[in-house]
Amino acid sequence: MDRNSFERARWIQICIVAIFLMIIYKTLDNFSQITTAVSRFFWVISPLFYGILFAYFLYTPHQKIEKIYGGSKTKFLSTRARGLSTLTIFFLLMLVIVLISSFILPVVVASANELVNSIPSYRDLILHSLDNVPEDSIWYSINIADTVRDSFTGLMNEYTSPDRIEKVARGIISFTGEVMRILLGLVMSLYILMEREKLIASIKRLVAALFKNERVRAGMSKYLNQVNQVLFTFIASKGLDSIINLVTVTSILLILNVPYAFLLGLIAGLFNFIPYLGSLIAVILISVMTLITGGVGKAIQVVIPLLIFQQLDGNFIEPRIMKSSLKISPILVIIAVVVGGAYFGIIGMFLAVPIVAIIKQVLNEYVSSHESE
Repeated sequence: MDRNSFERARWIQICIVAIFLMIIYKTLDNFSQITTAVSRFFWVISPLFYGILFAYFLYTPHQKIEKIYGGSKTKFLSTRARGLSTLTIFFLLMLVIVLISSFILPVVVASANELVNSIPSYRDLILHSLDNVPEDSIWYSINIADTVRDSFTGLMNEYTSPDRIEKVARGIISFTGEVMRILLGLVMSLYILMEREKLIASIKRLVAALFKNERVRAGMSKYLNQVNQVLFTFIASKGLDSIINLVTVTSILLILNVPYAFLLGLIAGLFNFIPYLGSLIAVILISVMTLITGGVGKAIQVVIPLLIFQQLDGNFIEPRIMKSSLKISPILVIIAVVVGGAYFGIIGMFLAVPIVAIIKQVLNEYVSSHESE
């Protein structure tokens, strides 16, 4: 290489490095704008995410119903098994939505409204108990009563602020929009189930177009199949287990005559989507609410059956539902849930585990392939 060529190559490298550094600088300088744009993008396509989640959850019943129609001796049914299965799932979903809207939702809303209206009396009860703790208690030494009083004051000021009507209106609009996106996701999930072979074929064609190398293409197809299996295992099994948690916890609370049983049962079902920490948080919340509303005796009556059920669920029910374990260390799961929740909220806490499972699987195969070389 002559001197001029060497100089040109050196300056090209310097320019590339400079451009790369400028890109990094501008990215960090406008990080908040970038994160806002990314968040907005994910908000816009959130119905698609809901559709994919619902499709994974509905895949098993959809497939079983399709087999029933496909095995029918009536030609009309057997030749239209896929469409009839989708239609059946649609009507079942509509039935569930109507039942929830007519019987369960009004009870939950009434419980939530009653709880909100009872906050002042519960506040006074808690503060009275804290004001009368013994002087040699650790709660007295850290001045817990004043801390709780200040927290309640802040919450009540927020609740009774002049712009509370505007905040309530914004909350109602946000909630209504989220419900509409969930319903749109349900509709999209039916189309995904209906056209799943075409979607898979399109993804395979895209992989083939992007990766010309046969080995790379085979590896990408393998990883995509693994991603699909991990997501199906986690979402479908966790969804079913959460429904079991919701029904069981609500039944326990109703039997023990605990106030706000339906609302607390719903909380247990939703928090169960968060691995490891979710069930524990739900038990703590339910125990605290029962302690406030029913006293120590009632709280003990609730905690014991809840802990027994959580042990049965964690060691027997959920492993039977999730037949193929994701095989992730509990410490790694907790770290993933905390990080996912810090950056992406509840959805991040829910999706953290399957994402970590996918990354772990890919890294293990990458390391194994290089160790064998």
